Amino acid sequence: MNSILIPRRTFFRGAALGAGGVFFAPFLRQLEAAADAKARPARVLFFVQGNGMYPDQIQPKGIARPQEPATLEDRSLVGHKFASSVAPLEPFAKRLSFIHGLSGRIALGNHGCGMGALGCFPSPKDAYAETIDAAMAGALPGIFFHTGLGVETEPKKSIIYNVSVRRKGIPLPTQCDPLKAYKTLFSISGAQAERNRFNANTQLLDFLADDVRRMQQRLDGSEKQKLDHYLGAFESMHKRQGALARLQERITKSAPEITERFGPDTYAFERMEAQFEIAASAFIAGLTNVITISSGAGRNKVGVSFDGSELELADGRIPAHEVGHQKTIQSTTADELHIRIRRRHCEKLAAFVRKLESIPEGEGTMMDNTLIVYLSDAADRHHARAYEWPMIVIGDLGGRLKTAGRYLRYPWYGQTGHRTVANFYTSLLHAVGDRRERFGLPDLALQDVDQEGPLTEILA
Repeated sequence: MNSILIPRRTFFRGAALGAGGVFFAPFLRQLEAAADAKARPARVLFFVQGNGMYPDQIQPKGIARPQEPATLEDRSLVGHKFASSVAPLEPFAKRLSFIHGLSGRIALGNHGCGMGALGCFPSPKDAYAETIDAAMAGALPGIFFHTGLGVETEPKKSIIYNVSVRRKGIPLPTQCDPLKAYKTLFSISGAQAERNRFNANTQLLDFLADDVRRMQQRLDGSEKQKLDHYLGAFESMHKRQGALARLQERITKSAPEITERFGPDTYAFERMEAQFEIAASAFIAGLTNVITISSGAGRNKVGVSFDGSELELADGRIPAHEVGHQKTIQSTTADELHIRIRRRHCEKLAAFVRKLESIPEGEGTMMDNTLIVYLSDAADRHHARAYEWPMIVIGDLGGRLKTAGRYLRYPWYGQTGHRTVANFYTSLLHAVGDRRERFGLPDLALQDVDQEGPLTEILA
């Protein structure tokens, strides 16, 4: 795998001084940071699974769960086995933390909290404000601002808008067709026909931008201002095309292999595996620094069905929504089905971690500089209550966070010392240099709880 890494001096000589250098700066900074222990690169994956993350089903063995704890519990994971549903993540126990007890009732919604889960605003208010993945993307700029990949109810549907928002009124897309996602990110790595289309698109952007400039000379006032925005969009896309062209060799070597898993007629777990492969390759190629992968997440998008044979049941599909309503299938209880479905998701996530661990970066690996936030958009159950919003955090973002081998459980909702999901998101922003003191909207029912500032327990 070392062959995909371009020697830094060669890369800087070939790319740093050419056209589009301003646009290309984020990627150059990423490579420079990899060589500088004081300014290491950073990338983040948000993994959002629908139907709730039941706290008791992910609780480490040997650690009790008091009903409504009044104090912060901070324990080492050393010596504790993982629950069956998250057992595939146990090999990474020294890299991860379980964070329990954070509330997020401001985002409550039916069948998932949708965009409110990552945005800390009421679920029905789609695209109400920036979500945390977009905020992190703003702090960690890449060639692609943000990449959304997912699996949803209708496998033939290509694009949905379910969990991410760039800013108020502008949701970010989730690409649910792995093959189309591949073509969006890796078209320059394809056969000659694909590269010809890439070049044609670049030339078209040149042509359109020239047309806009000519029109600018004939307009004034508000019409000219509107046209300025169009020109900015064309030029931005053109710069991205140029950056991709410069990275052609690296992208080609990093691109995932296209298999039947990329097709729309596959089971959800197969498509999920393809999406994780695309995400890993996008990080390795340096295409983006923030990716959101969703599985049946988003308001009223929980009806994803999973392959029954993979779950050691009869042939057919296991409907996650019906399981959420306590459906028993062939004497297998809903709780057991939840556990098996989550375990299969964790297997895909574990493969993603191992992939990044295999890629050298600086004095370590890419995983050393990566953070994964695994949560559900339905908080703690199929119909969320959100008094507790459990999550698993893997990686420490290049030493910016103290999330290695810990079990953290914050005081219960309303208790002294209770904190919210918004406090956690503020912590992530502080870790990458965005020092805002509040994220999203406050929970007005928590009058005596500090909802500003980061979680100091996890900041390095």
